[in-house]
Amino acid sequence: MKTLIEEPVTNAVILEAQDYIGGRVKTYREGSILVEDGAEWIHGGPRNPLYKLADSLGMLTQPLADSAYDWRVKTSAGTKASEAGYNVAEDVFYECEKSSVMQNYYNSGVGQCYKDKFGSFYNNGLTVPGEKSAWLHYLNMFVLRDVGLNDWMEESGRDFDQFISYGGEDKLNQWSQGYDALTNYLKNSVPQGKIKLSTPVCKIFWDSDPNGKALVVTSTKEAYLTDYVLVTASIGHLQERHLQLFDPPLPASYQNNLNRLDLGLADKIHLGWSSPWWKKLNPKPLDLQVIFKTFDLPSEESWLYGVMEVMGVHQQLNLLQAFVNGDYAQKMEDLSDADVKRHILKFLGRVTGQTVPEPTFFRRSQWGKNIWVRGSYSSYITVSGDQAGLKSRGPLAKPITNSHGNKVIFWAGEYTNTTRYGTVDGAMGSGTRAARQIISDM
Repeated sequence: MKTLIEEPVTNAVILEAQDYIGGRVKTYREGSILVEDGAEWIHGGPRNPLYKLADSLGMLTQPLADSAYDWRVKTSAGTKASEAGYNVAEDVFYECEKSSVMQNYYNSGVGQCYKDKFGSFYNNGLTVPGEKSAWLHYLNMFVLRDVGLNDWMEESGRDFDQFISYGGEDKLNQWSQGYDALTNYLKNSVPQGKIKLSTPVCKIFWDSDPNGKALVVTSTKEAYLTDYVLVTASIGHLQERHLQLFDPPLPASYQNNLNRLDLGLADKIHLGWSSPWWKKLNPKPLDLQVIFKTFDLPSEESWLYGVMEVMGVHQQLNLLQAFVNGDYAQKMEDLSDADVKRHILKFLGRVTGQTVPEPTFFRRSQWGKNIWVRGSYSSYITVSGDQAGLKSRGPLAKPITNSHGNKVIFWAGEYTNTTRYGTVDGAMGSGTRAARQIISDM
């Protein structure tokens, strides 16, 4: 929208299904507490345009050094685990990011690279034999969290290799006043009245008008006859609703390509206390790495196998945060808040060996249950999708032309960005690209 306005285009309207702007950028505040349900970090330092923007607005935080944390490596039973296993997992993670390595896995899931490299790296390291399978599971969760997958065998190696990393993953910056500072900045450039919140689109008639326009109808009984429709819905929502949303149905080729991607699921759990109980052992912020040597948790607690790290929240010294990944996140979402809180407190007490008091703050995300999203931050071309012919995201960014020869449907969102999918800057870049496609067609 910002790009269109600068052109200037004065008759554009944003129809937002939810009651806030930002999609998977969602900052939550409660008193002095600030947590991010979704996007949290600016990856890659100055190479990332968001770094420069946050810095120019005076809203860029600098990360703490690794030495600033109370770094503990424990088993789920609370015993000390080998730090060498962590080093192997980290080394393998970065090894498989190399293009020269991943090229050998274009016809298989990226998980095969991690499995292959882990075996050789682990056997050559100063590691504990009895922890090998535990550290492989840890690596699996590490990958699911950082790459945003449901299953590390599902993403095409080719798709993984096309992602461009900005580097500097050990130096993650944040928005000092919350990630919604970005959406507020963008929203301020939009004229008043041009953003309609809580206004889901229920139908897009894109090839019925005799003059070649599109008709957009909302669930609030508003209708817009327009030359161009820019769709920014998540891939998860589109896969679920495109047959009901578009009339006529989208071209078969586009439908097929939609189904050649998947949207990963990763959720967060935030816990807060009036004072940080973990500092009784060490005054530094906590960074707790956890491996599972046994998998004997009660069935209802099995979602905890998806937790491989619990750490302090930057700038929120009384808070802890844990990620839950893939199928484990789905299991967690199906439980009540009370059960999730009870499970994670029991888990923390067992792993740390400390008495964990009842928290004064609890929040967990449920991105899979959000009907407007149906996943978290990263889409990926599946192995079967690659084999079926989708080699990049390019076809998903191509406008749809109606029978009058008019380009009427345009696409934006992280899933349409081949090199920066799964990132906020990638989603923004796709919006700029789509806006320029519209401007060039006007």
